[in-house]
Amino acid sequence: MYRLYVNGISNEHHYSELAREFFSDGDYEAVPIYIKNAGGLALGANSFIFNSEGTLDRDGIKKEMFFRLSSITGITPDWGTLTGVKPLKPAMNLYLAGSDLEEVDNSLSEIYLVSDAKRALINEILKYQTENVPAADDNNWSIYTGIPFCPSICSYCSFGSELAREKSIARYLPELNREISECGSLFRRSDKRIESVYFGGGTPTSLKASELKALFERIEASFDISLSDLEATVEAGRPDTIDEQKLNAIRTAGVNRISINPQSMKDETLHRIGRLHSSRDIAHAFELAASYRFEVINSDVIAGLPGEDANDVADTVRELIELGANNITVHTLSVKRGSKLKSEDPEYYLRGVREVENMLELAAQILHEAGFIPYYVYRQKHQMGSFENTGWCRPGLHSMYNVRIMEEMQTIIGLGAGAIGKRFYKDDNRLERIPNINDYRMYVDRIEDIIARKRRYFD
Repeated sequence: MYRLYVNGISNEHHYSELAREFFSDGDYEAVPIYIKNAGGLALGANSFIFNSEGTLDRDGIKKEMFFRLSSITGITPDWGTLTGVKPLKPAMNLYLAGSDLEEVDNSLSEIYLVSDAKRALINEILKYQTENVPAADDNNWSIYTGIPFCPSICSYCSFGSELAREKSIARYLPELNREISECGSLFRRSDKRIESVYFGGGTPTSLKASELKALFERIEASFDISLSDLEATVEAGRPDTIDEQKLNAIRTAGVNRISINPQSMKDETLHRIGRLHSSRDIAHAFELAASYRFEVINSDVIAGLPGEDANDVADTVRELIELGANNITVHTLSVKRGSKLKSEDPEYYLRGVREVENMLELAAQILHEAGFIPYYVYRQKHQMGSFENTGWCRPGLHSMYNVRIMEEMQTIIGLGAGAIGKRFYKDDNRLERIPNINDYRMYVDRIEDIIARKRRYFD
């Protein structure tokens, strides 16, 4: 056990998060202390004091920790001292405050110790967003609607998804409809507009075509919007849930963007992670979708899945481009509590880091060569190598919703089990989370309380 004493602080959160990039859970403890001349304290083995002078310079303390822990462990995380899930945000803040791209790059290097490769990624994304994404407008909001059901539960999944059973869905949808109607009624009395609508999960296409059609109609009527006028996205993520009837319902409603998310095109991997479909099923889903002429088909790829190497990820990326994906998100595997993989192999995320780095580099090379550009990035806890998830698109085919949720300057109305709404207060530059309950059963049982809390969006 390593004990990391941080002097002059009252909350160890930021320093504990940084230490997590060097140690596994349970192998360290970050301890806040208040002691004058703390540098003279006698310490036991594997105990260290940081910020002995008691300064209030958080970035300076984190740099001190970074260099010491890197020396102890031999690990040098590419993202330096940036530990939050939104690594673009410091760069964007510097840019909006008047720094040019070179000055932003220098700050990422000197203040946050970000590696050359990750600074180049940030620079590319920052340049794309500033040239192609309009500034957030406090009058433009988004809607997220969660469908917490899947045909099977993947081994790495830690979301509150349930197996898609007819009885469960039949119990859930009436209460979701109530929340949509009540929230829409409140929204229509405001002076706000809807910029984008996102149907996520789970797997929304676990619903029947008739249920999807009714859901789209409920959203449009309740919020007085037309999906065809907005950026509207449906995660049709699992190819074993996609058929012509569902695609027709989605396209007829005016939805112009879908996701088909294989994670891998290797059949052995799909079986290993608990998928009930093959790579041929994925190709068939793309063939069906092509006839409906969606503007954007997004696909997710995961680097670090058990049994895969960099060539497997490269093959998956190439196949998805060939099949017609024009927006691809490359995820680094995150092994979280609650997932089957975490319970079976708690230290999995600590191994194979260099191979995952090769996967990300090779995927980026292939995407660049195919004309894709990185347009947003985020991170999660327990990602292998403390790496990142990067969204790539062909120019102009970015997801506004994805950009907005990461920049945290827009109100997002969260509907359904597992949805995390966010209320943005422009005057205070403050974001307040308004989460719904994950478990759909508890969501159904507590729908009255959930609906009552929706007034917080309009307070």
